[in-house]
Amino acid sequence: MTLKIGETIKKLRKHQDVTQEKLAEYLNISYQAVSKWENGTALPDITLVPKIANFFGITSDELLGLKPEKNNEELKQFEKEYHELGRKGKVLEKIELSRRVLDLYPRNYQWMLNLAYGLVSYGATTEQQKYRKEHKFIEEAIGLCERVLEDCTVDGIRHSAIQILCYNYPHIGKKEEAIRLAENMPDMFTCKEMLLSRIHSGEDCLKQNQHNMRYMIDHSSSILYEMACRSDLRQGFTVEERIEILQTAIKLNKMMLGDEEKELLCSGKLSLYNLMIAKLYCQMNIPGKAIEYLLLAEKSAVDHDSVLDLGEQKYNSILFNHMTWNPRNIITNWDGTLQAQLLYNLDDSCFESLRDKEEFKKLKKRLEEVNLKK
Repeated sequence: MTLKIGETIKKLRKHQDVTQEKLAEYLNISYQAVSKWENGTALPDITLVPKIANFFGITSDELLGLKPEKNNEELKQFEKEYHELGRKGKVLEKIELSRRVLDLYPRNYQWMLNLAYGLVSYGATTEQQKYRKEHKFIEEAIGLCERVLEDCTVDGIRHSAIQILCYNYPHIGKKEEAIRLAENMPDMFTCKEMLLSRIHSGEDCLKQNQHNMRYMIDHSSSILYEMACRSDLRQGFTVEERIEILQTAIKLNKMMLGDEEKELLCSGKLSLYNLMIAKLYCQMNIPGKAIEYLLLAEKSAVDHDSVLDLGEQKYNSILFNHMTWNPRNIITNWDGTLQAQLLYNLDDSCFESLRDKEEFKKLKKRLEEVNLKK
């Protein structure tokens, strides 16, 4: 079987649009050597086999025509570990794992994306944002994604790389490049979800439409949150209007999902939106309303932390009764409970006027006690 390795190299090289010169440069050999392998007049040195396999993003066994079961199982285990770290908000550990996997499989484009996602998502606190900047995480992620676009031919992976680049190019002065990439992408009406809703019929169509509607609600509420909170979007809105916008985001989710829907709690958005409303009431110097919304944020955080270990759940809302959701699929960049995150936010200077309030002190004490137990 090894006698066909030259044919395999040629097939992979042409499929991935790689020149003999580029492969030779990576292996630190002459392109004539690559030509001899492909012509069947010579075989690669055995020490080069892992490097060649890594270059093409496959295993040595696949390159040699053997079964790749062991390596596939290893990658599946790595993916499982990566997902579990994502659930726990352990972003630095995700980054470290991705680096280890890429040492073993340096041409694995999915793991390049995994590393890039970890690098750009590390920033839940001001300390993390400072660390990310000092270690040039954004620049490293951009370099990885540019490499994916240069070499990878899989559309799904390329599109994910483009997403990361569009989100992060503006941070390094490449806004026009981000716009160019975005404008070459399909519009929202030709995306996978929209097309499937027109292909399917009956039960499958209903499921797809419910999935699309749930996604749109989630996306719409995120836009409302940005309108109320992002410094470049909230211009022109009064503080009262920003509160109304956030309350609309809460109403939109509750209207579709129902007040008792656990999935709404699991997303963590209720706690975040109520926290931001409390900050705005502090800005208006209305301490009573600020406390009221902080307590709502606490209740949502407690409920959120209590449902994370549930298994697959069926939606109760009639609008989504053909769908399920799983709290174990929730990915976060916060290493800890939502109650701990709320506690962290209570140190914000906007709450200075509340520090002597008895209810604020009790709230902080409750959260501190929960955090100590964790």
